[in-house]
Amino acid sequence: MKRHGNLWEKICDVENIRAAHYNARKGKSHYTEVKWVNANEEAALRHIQKMLLSKSFSTSPYQIEDRFDGRKIRTIYKLPYYPDRIIQHVLVQVCEPIWKSSFIRDTFQSIVGRGTHDARKRVEAVVRGNPGLYALKFDIQKYYPSVNNEILKREVRRKIKCPDTLWLIDNIIDSNQGLPIGNYTSQYFGNVYLSAFDWWVKQEVKPKAYFRYCDDLVLLADSAAEAHQYRETLFEKLDADYTLIVKPDWQVFPVDARGLDFVGFIFKSSGTRIRKSIAKGVRKKAKSIRSRDRHMTPYQIANGAGSYWGWCKHGGGKGLWHNEMKPDIIKKVADSKAAIKETSNARKL
Repeated sequence: MKRHGNLWEKICDVENIRAAHYNARKGKSHYTEVKWVNANEEAALRHIQKMLLSKSFSTSPYQIEDRFDGRKIRTIYKLPYYPDRIIQHVLVQVCEPIWKSSFIRDTFQSIVGRGTHDARKRVEAVVRGNPGLYALKFDIQKYYPSVNNEILKREVRRKIKCPDTLWLIDNIIDSNQGLPIGNYTSQYFGNVYLSAFDWWVKQEVKPKAYFRYCDDLVLLADSAAEAHQYRETLFEKLDADYTLIVKPDWQVFPVDARGLDFVGFIFKSSGTRIRKSIAKGVRKKAKSIRSRDRHMTPYQIANGAGSYWGWCKHGGGKGLWHNEMKPDIIKKVADSKAAIKETSNARKL
């Protein structure tokens, strides 16, 4: 297994820091801190470079708040935009390609080119036209808060050996027990934490198929008995080696009788459709854009509508889309996209 060193110069390069600021500020142009960095860009970015090179940077204290996301209450950890959020982008821009190259093909979320629709294609390739499959489906209980810091640092070191880079990674990891929901790095660390587990499942357990979207895991088998055997093996491994507990609502079921609910779609050998909650979200988004567009940013309008169109397009929901997204809403989405493009072009100048 190749381990990567000599990353620190790339991380601390001022152009990497500048790119991190440009990426981190997307959709946040109204933030006071973003406006300040924009107005003092050269000095602000050079100061970040100095903090990294001198190792005087330390992750700031978190602002912690509970938010209801429509399904459950989540504890959100917030850091200042400057310098913390920029520095997390600085790190990920260099390390993300290294981590991505080490992941199995069928792990998704927060991986470039591997979003929900890539996951849909991969699951469909196994399920469609293949009746008789059984699924083992389960979630990790409180995954991010349950991540063990020392185990995570061990997993990080499977691919990275640069001491300076590890100093920064450890600083971020040790700023909280478990992965803070809200940190930009948490979504990447969440993939890294179970990467070796993914390979173990593929190479040692060898199910018919295995898919993971963060803490949502699916194994496919030819029989219920085989699926239950996988369950016992995997649950024991997660507990013993990763201090993770599976939610008690795990399921083993025939795919065609119930449908495999994964990444917003319901999969059967006969076809794929969108989840009912996604259909409800399309209606809610259309209503929100029509009634609250003056209080929504162009990014909120364009990106929200765009993601729902992707689900409808590939999940038999085109009729729903055209019924809900009337011409007035489509125009608002188009205007928002144009505004985003115009702003982006102006910044480049």
